[in-house]
Amino acid sequence: MGRAEAIDYLTQAYQLKWCMTKWSANLIYINFATANGRRYVIKVPTYMAGNVSKACLSQRDLDLEMLKVLN
Repeated sequence: MGRAEAIDYLTQAYQLKWCMTKWSANLIYINFATANGRRYVIKVPTYMAGNVSKACLSQRDLDLEMLKVLN
């Protein structure tokens, strides 16, 4: 999934108030706020899909990082 899809997924799956991403050295930094107002940052590794210059994220990696900070 791409960055926009990841934001949509995280916002809906974890009921986030807001979610933003930033690309940095093969990682996507995801800043977000939960429904109760707490703010967090996670780092998720990216991979390239074929010859396309679009960075992709794994839903599994997103869920693992979210569970680390929310539990």
